[in-house]
Amino acid sequence: MSLPLRIVSMRNIALLIEYDGTAYGGWQVQKNSNSVQGVIEKTLSEILQEKVKLIGAGRTDAGVHARGQVANFHTGHEWAPEKFVYALNGTLPADVAVRAATEVPDRFHSRFEATARRYSYRIISRKAPMLRHFAAFFPFSLSLEAMNLAAASLLGERNFKSFTKYADQQRHFICDMMRAEWKSEAADWREEPEFRNRESDVLLPASGLRFEVEANRFLHGMVRAIVGTLVDVGRGKISVDEFRKIVDSGDRSLASMSAPACGLCLEEVRYGFRLWGK
Repeated sequence: MSLPLRIVSMRNIALLIEYDGTAYGGWQVQKNSNSVQGVIEKTLSEILQEKVKLIGAGRTDAGVHARGQVANFHTGHEWAPEKFVYALNGTLPADVAVRAATEVPDRFHSRFEATARRYSYRIISRKAPMLRHFAAFFPFSLSLEAMNLAAASLLGERNFKSFTKYADQQRHFICDMMRAEWKSEAADWREEPEFRNRESDVLLPASGLRFEVEANRFLHGMVRAIVGTLVDVGRGKISVDEFRKIVDSGDRSLASMSAPACGLCLEEVRYGFRLWGK
C-alpha cells in the first residue's frame, strides 16, 4: 500500500541585503568569478537542504557595494522570516549580511516590481588607504556648483544611451530620473581629524563629495559613466553646456571614462508598497 504524498506549499521570501562588493565579480552568478548572488544561493541551499534560486533587484558590477539590495526566493520551509536572517548571518562570509526578511505574495518579483532604485557615489579629495574600498580618490579641485548645474539636466524622462557602453544589450535607453545631486560631505560618514604638515603647513582635508541619484531604472554602467563625466565638469574640462550636448547626443564616446567601482553603492530599492517594517 503506497503512502499519501505530502504537498508542500511554496513560500516567497524577500531579503534585504548589504554587502561589501570588493571581493566579488558583481551580484550576478558567473562562471569565472565569485558573486554575491552565488554565495547567498549556496548558503541558502545548504541551510535549507533544497536548491534555491535567488532573484535580485539590481545587478551591481564588480567592486560595487550595496546597503539596500533586495532579492527573493521560493522555499517549502516553514521558518519564520527572522529565522532566515539569523541562519544566514551565522553562515555567510563577513562581507555579506542580511538585514531583514519578510514573506511576500507568490507573484512578487524583486526586479520587475521595483519602481525606483537609489544609488550613492562617494569621492574623497586625498589619498586615504582606509577608505579606498568605499570612495574614489580624485586629487584635484572640483566645482560643486558646476557639477550640480550639469546634473540637473539629467532629471526627468530621457534617453541615457550616452552613458552605457553595452548598447547592444539594452532593449531601450529611456530612464526616468527623479534625483541627481552632489553634496559636500565633510567626513561625517567616517569621522577623522584634519592634520597639518609641519614642514609645508599644507592642509590635508578628509572631506569629500557624495552624489545621490535615483531613477526608475539604470542602464549597465550608467551611474559610473555619469559620475566620470560630471567630475570632468567639476574640473573644468567639460562645460555645463557641453555636458547637456553629451546627454542629448546618445554617443558614449563623447562622455568621459567611467568612475571607479569602489565609490558606488546601491542604497535602496523602492516598491509601490512598504516592504520592510513600519
